[in-house]
Amino acid sequence: MKNKVITGLLGFLVVLGMATPALADEVKDAGNVYRNEKNQTIELRGEEVVGSEDTSNKVQTATTSVTTDNADSHYMVSIPATANIKFNVVNTQIGNLQITGNIKDSKQVHVSVTKDAFKNGNSSMDFSVATAADGAPLTNFDANSAEAKNGKTTPLFVHIDRTEWDQAVAGVYTGHITFKATLADAQ
Repeated sequence: MKNKVITGLLGFLVVLGMATPALADEVKDAGNVYRNEKNQTIELRGEEVVGSEDTSNKVQTATTSVTTDNADSHYMVSIPATANIKFNVVNTQIGNLQITGNIKDSKQVHVSVTKDAFKNGNSSMDFSVATAADGAPLTNFDANSAEAKNGKTTPLFVHIDRTEWDQAVAGVYTGHITFKATLADAQ
């Protein structure tokens, strides 16, 4: 019984010894270019063996593939934090709207612009936001990849009609302009 156990154990060790080379690094021979899969390396080997063709002057060539991680699109929209409108002024430049960033060519930054009315207690006064004095109201502003890299900028004006000022109740009016930015497919 003891001999059978020892024989079986020796047989197991012999089989295990045969399996050990399978655990070694896998190297594929392609001439004198060797690829080591485990270490992710390519080895160029040159040798001169006595009595065989002289290969010392032959060029060994291999190529390394290099890729980067995906560089995600990123952007920044700059807007005025606050603005003060002087009484009775129809057009006031309050700052600039600017889009900067690095975005894919297939994308664009889309900014929507909304506003509420100026409020003073129960009194309200309408206004518009434009990119020029007496200009058309600004509701959208877009920048493609090239424009974002160069920092696309437009001035922002608040326009309050003279009739609104004429009907204004004494006091301080407060209003808000909301800018919503999204990354969208380029148009």
